[in-house]
Amino acid sequence: MELNNIKTYLAIAIVGFTVGILYAAIEKDVPRTLTIFFITLYTVLALRFILERRHYKKHKTILASTQFLMLPFLVMLMGNYISPIAFTYRIFDIEIDLSGGSSIYSPFNLISISLILPVVILSIYFGNHYSGKWPAIAVNRKVRKGRKIPFLIHTLYVAIFLVGFFINWQIDFVCFLFVVFYVIYIFRYFIIAFAVRSNQQVRVTTTTARSTTGRSTRSSATTRRTTASSSSRSRSGSTRTTRPATTRTAASRTSRSSSVRVDPGIDIRPARSKTTKKTSTTKTVSKSIFPIGTPKKDEMKCIICYMDFDKKEKRRIILCPNCRYPAHEDEFISWFKTSKLCARCNQSISARYVSNPKYRINIKIYIEKVIEKL
Repeated sequence: MELNNIKTYLAIAIVGFTVGILYAAIEKDVPRTLTIFFITLYTVLALRFILERRHYKKHKTILASTQFLMLPFLVMLMGNYISPIAFTYRIFDIEIDLSGGSSIYSPFNLISISLILPVVILSIYFGNHYSGKWPAIAVNRKVRKGRKIPFLIHTLYVAIFLVGFFINWQIDFVCFLFVVFYVIYIFRYFIIAFAVRSNQQVRVTTTTARSTTGRSTRSSATTRRTTASSSSRSRSGSTRTTRPATTRTAASRTSRSSSVRVDPGIDIRPARSKTTKKTSTTKTVSKSIFPIGTPKKDEMKCIICYMDFDKKEKRRIILCPNCRYPAHEDEFISWFKTSKLCARCNQSISARYVSNPKYRINIKIYIEKVIEKL
């Protein structure tokens, strides 16, 4: 039974919210009702995260997608606002009195403990984006290169927590740690990294200037030595006596030139060098379009977007030259601009293979010759 579908999530949500509403109508206990709602939301989002992660790992794909950043954040967002009023065991509370009668309140309870895992997941994933381990991110099934989008998403999450904090002066202790981790990442991967790069550029510029100055000094010294030697040679040549040049008659020159004979029929032009043309050899690609191994019919999806192929689609597909699993042409090319490795088998792909149009296959033909025969 396939659990990763909308019916499964709707069933869990309907059961949880129905129980919460009935409990609120009978007992009229808002904290317990909100706790039931939080448990329901946590279950739905956690199940979605686990099933999607298993699906990505099955196809050997990195988890660089916006949904893996959004699902843990939704759990943290609801837990942050329910934690101060939820019906649960409290471990400790932090209260700081401010001027004007207001105070800062930060609880740590069982709901806070349930938020530790989402905070750890988000911290690891954002760290992978900032460090360059994940050079791109998938946004709405489109690959976006760089770390600008993860930085904007991270900043938006922190801003939402801070806006809620400045409104009611309450924030969960674990969510507060998430904000602290954000500040640490900004200093580590942006401010300190920028300062180190600037220092390296200054060192390279200084070294280049010194080497250029040394070369110019050596060249000027060489020029002075050459000028001095040429002037000494000119002075020594002027003191020598010039010998009278001997003149030859035109007759002697004519007789010398006419002494050379060329037999008729002999070509005295220099022979042309024979140029050899280099023949380019291309690596032969297997003509088989069946995937390597023992594929299943439900695995024959696009290795980039994981969507099924439809005969009505006008797009073409490209096969990986290594594992020969299919992908939509436009999504394959967009992925190739970011990574030169296959999204499934993690093997290298040559640019010549991607640019060659003969490796494109019509989707309808591929479905009839491969997918329907599995």
